[in-house]
Amino acid sequence: MLAAAQPVMPSPAQLRGLTPHQALAQANQWRNAGGLQSYVTSEAVVFRFPDGQQNSVALPSEQMVVAIAPYVNQTHSCKTHSMSGCQGELVNTPVNILVRNQAGKTVMHRTVKTLSNGFVEVWLDRDQTYQVSLKTGGKTTSGVLSTHAGSDTCVTTMRLR
Repeated sequence: MLAAAQPVMPSPAQLRGLTPHQALAQANQWRNAGGLQSYVTSEAVVFRFPDGQQNSVALPSEQMVVAIAPYVNQTHSCKTHSMSGCQGELVNTPVNILVRNQAGKTVMHRTVKTLSNGFVEVWLDRDQTYQVSLKTGGKTTSGVLSTHAGSDTCVTTMRLR
C-alpha cells in the first residue's frame, strides 16, 4: 500500500519568478496552509511564512487589484484584503460585474464566479476612480473603487438588494 503524499508546505522559494497575478492565485491556493498569512496592498502581494520569513511580489506599476465581497446578510469591516483570512458570504456564486471609469467608459463587463472566499478579484488601471455595479440572484449593488497609492484592496461594503 502506498502512503498518501504529504502536502508541500508553502515556502518562499515557490514564489520565485511568479508574476503578480500568479502570486495572488498562489496566495488563494495557500489560503488554508497552516500558519501562512497572505494579503495584498496597493503595492504588493505579501506572504508571511510560519518560520517568520516574509516575501512579497510587487504589483505592476500600471495596475492594482481590488477584492470585492458582495453580500446579502453579513459582511466584515476590512481595508487590506487578506487571502488567508477574509471570508465573504457568497461563495462560488456567479456575479455580473460592470466597471466604468470616470469618463463613463466601460472597462469591464463580464460574469465571474466568486472565489471560495466569497470575493471577486478585479485588476484595474492605477490612479483611477471607477463606478462598479454587481448583479446576482436578481439583486444589485454599486459603489466606487479607487486605485491610487494606499487605496483599499478589500471592499466589503457592497450589499446586494
